[in-house]
Amino acid sequence: MTTLLKFLKEPLLHFLLIGAGLFFLSGYGNGPAPMQTGQTGESSTEIVVTGSNIDQLVETFSKTWQREPTQKEEAGLIETFIRDEIYYRQARAMGLDRQDPVIRRRMRQQMEFIFEDISSQDEPTDAELSTFMLENPERYLIDPQVSFLHVYIRTDGAAAQAGNETVRLLSLLQEGAEPSTLGAPFLLGNDIRLSPLWEISNRFGDDFGRRLLEVQPGRWEGPLPSAYGLHLVFITDVKESRLPPLAEVREVVARDLMRMRQQMLKDETYAKLKEKYTVVIEQPQEVVANTAAEAAMESPN
Repeated sequence: MTTLLKFLKEPLLHFLLIGAGLFFLSGYGNGPAPMQTGQTGESSTEIVVTGSNIDQLVETFSKTWQREPTQKEEAGLIETFIRDEIYYRQARAMGLDRQDPVIRRRMRQQMEFIFEDISSQDEPTDAELSTFMLENPERYLIDPQVSFLHVYIRTDGAAAQAGNETVRLLSLLQEGAEPSTLGAPFLLGNDIRLSPLWEISNRFGDDFGRRLLEVQPGRWEGPLPSAYGLHLVFITDVKESRLPPLAEVREVVARDLMRMRQQMLKDETYAKLKEKYTVVIEQPQEVVANTAAEAAMESPN
């Protein structure tokens, strides 16, 4: 966490702002070429297509078409690059980047990509991952596993009749009757082998899964309602939920921790940047007019 905090100091903000400017103006990825700025602050009319720009254009073409561009195609790529740069500069000069919400959102996303790149530069250590696991155990707990026998009772008839049948069958089972000879046939069988609770809940329903864990192993109990009807159950084995060793889930934990760090960096940097601005939120004219009308009606004069 100390690594993350050092990014949030003031010099980082300067770096981010400078980096963002270079990012948008120097052609990060396949963006436009550098836009020179004179002493007056006006954009230069010079467009520089660098060797690295051409390399990027050729590389992108090759990856797309699985071959090198011809000389004519390369010239066309460069001409498209120049056309993009000219329109880009003209659109900015006209303020179109400030008026289009799609462009504004895209530029915000590009800023956030920069933050993600920064936060992902330091790989978390095993100690950091273990600490994160212990602080968020619910994310990585392995479900308990249960194996059980059950006798299925249909409920598509009268409720009283189903209830009487339940009592009768439970008494027989507790006296040692063979479960496979009792109850109605069940599509999934009567002997459910050791399965994780989530799988049992998917088959029988969430309520059945929750109540199954309340059943005392080694004795017939019930009935437990499911999506199919009623069940008398006999738990034969239970494996408690557990937190796995880091080696089993290291990749997942590392991904979760990096996402958390990225989001923290975004939120903290945004908060720092926001401190530099004065935000004024004006009410829509309709709200202002309605408020004034209400005030006039409430006035004793």
